[in-house]
Amino acid sequence: MDNYVVPVSIEGFTFKVPVSITTKENTYYYIVKEPKCDTQCLDLKSRVIEIMRQRNTTILDAVNNAIRNTSSKQLVESVVYYLLRDLKGYGPITVPLSDMNIEEVELNNWLHPITVVHRDLPGIRLVTNIRFNSEIEAKDFIMSISKRGLPRSISLLKPYLETILPEGHRFTGTIGEITIGPTFSIRKFPPQPLTLEELMLKETLKPSAAAYLWLIAELKGFIMITGPMSSGKTTLLSAIASKLPTYSKIVTIEDTPEIRLPHPHWIRMFTRESDDEKSRIEMFDLVKLAVRYRPDYIIVGEVRGEEVHALFQASALGHGMLTTFHASSPEELLIRLTNPPLNVNPGNLQLLTTVVFTAIRNGKRIITNIAEPEINNGEIEFKNVLTGTGDIDIERSMKLKILSKAYGIDVKEELIRRERMLRSNKVTDYEIEEVIQW
Repeated sequence: MDNYVVPVSIEGFTFKVPVSITTKENTYYYIVKEPKCDTQCLDLKSRVIEIMRQRNTTILDAVNNAIRNTSSKQLVESVVYYLLRDLKGYGPITVPLSDMNIEEVELNNWLHPITVVHRDLPGIRLVTNIRFNSEIEAKDFIMSISKRGLPRSISLLKPYLETILPEGHRFTGTIGEITIGPTFSIRKFPPQPLTLEELMLKETLKPSAAAYLWLIAELKGFIMITGPMSSGKTTLLSAIASKLPTYSKIVTIEDTPEIRLPHPHWIRMFTRESDDEKSRIEMFDLVKLAVRYRPDYIIVGEVRGEEVHALFQASALGHGMLTTFHASSPEELLIRLTNPPLNVNPGNLQLLTTVVFTAIRNGKRIITNIAEPEINNGEIEFKNVLTGTGDIDIERSMKLKILSKAYGIDVKEELIRRERMLRSNKVTDYEIEEVIQW
């Protein structure tokens, strides 16, 4: 059992709400212990809302007016909490959305409790004690979300919604019609993306593997990170990208904004959905547009369509490339890339510098394999450069040998230096720029 306190900050107020994680009969539970709100609390809350409507006043002014004859400090605090939670926060899911440990918040059926995914228990859904009282309440909640995110609407004509909340979280929801009742999934993103050093501490990858990916990315290689859902692909991509030189020009292309970079010369591009084909803007269009900006690096959040061909063309032109893909093994990757609907020419796969395979094992997100494509007897094969201990075997890497000749550097010495810097946890922009200017 794990107990901790979640600070919930709304409109300048901070409430400390206890939560606990328990397990029973192979099911994990996430229990939120909000302040009690009895009948008197509910009545006072209703009175405050009525005053706000009648006098067009603020929450606090209405509260001060309503509590003149109330002496209970605990009652007043509970009323203020629930007013702010419901009017300015996210209602019943305010606490998990405020919890830095929570990665996803989901409603799969309004008859059942909300479920969450905790960062310390990846891949496991924890059942909460949060639930909607009716289908109408759940539907109204989703409709209210449509007014808070990016300008996208939801209606009976289009009963689903994909938007970005003000905090940067990705919201996907339905109001029925195409699902049995209202549903939603909120994927949260931390204010600051995890660094390679932090991923090393989490044992996602070894220092030598981190140094290898850092060097490959910086030397404008083509890195594809692949794995199942929620295996940490985008997190790893952002961590690698954050190590790129601060003076470089980077273009990121996404459906929804997930990647966050500290670079000043960073251009963010997003696709645009539309019922009108002429006004729709897709990944393929943006990759072609990005090349005209003459970037040093192009990063695509997730490749899954014809934009993959533009990516290979951009790589051939000398742009550094980073992207994610859904495949769990080299064999699956090869099948998906070279068959419909992608139909990538097998020969073009040589433009890939390296492919990173991620997975969730024993409750941890880890890198299971790093492989480089090679031509063998006319066929593409993926050669594993990761040892059984999770370290990079420099001698196995043909791509490092190619880069060594192209840039005239001793890659072994460079990897050792970068690994030492990663272990020290004190990598500065100045140090990075000094290293890459050979």
